[in-house]
Amino acid sequence: MSGIFGRMESTAPKSASVRHRVLWDGDCAFCGRAARWCQRKDIRGRLELIAYQEAPSPPMTDALRLACAGALHVVRRDGQVLRAGRALLFAFGELGYPRTARLFARRPLIWAVEIVYFGVARNRQLLSRLLFRGEADG
Repeated sequence: MSGIFGRMESTAPKSASVRHRVLWDGDCAFCGRAARWCQRKDIRGRLELIAYQEAPSPPMTDALRLACAGALHVVRRDGQVLRAGRALLFAFGELGYPRTARLFARRPLIWAVEIVYFGVARNRQLLSRLLFRGEADG
């Protein structure tokens, strides 16, 4: 299946989760701050934020666990899996920014989103030290 958030694979069990699952890196301070921000913004309770290291199986598989080590993933209620920038845009849409998410999901903007996403993901430890210097994590 494809849509504005790109090609997606399905890992849907017979009974899909009530909320979309956002799988983030629980060992990453930068990711933890982003997850807490999402929790504060999720006033409608549409997202279930789970450190991928603690995610239940299903939806977690060995392949998904390996992929989650390098990028944010969203397992939608219908079982579709989004990763990296597309997962981020989907979460933004669910948090109340659907127009922004739709705009940035279009070519050529989605390409820029993915490039910036991977740049941040590769340097998240450094960015965490620079941006949150002197702050307690939590």
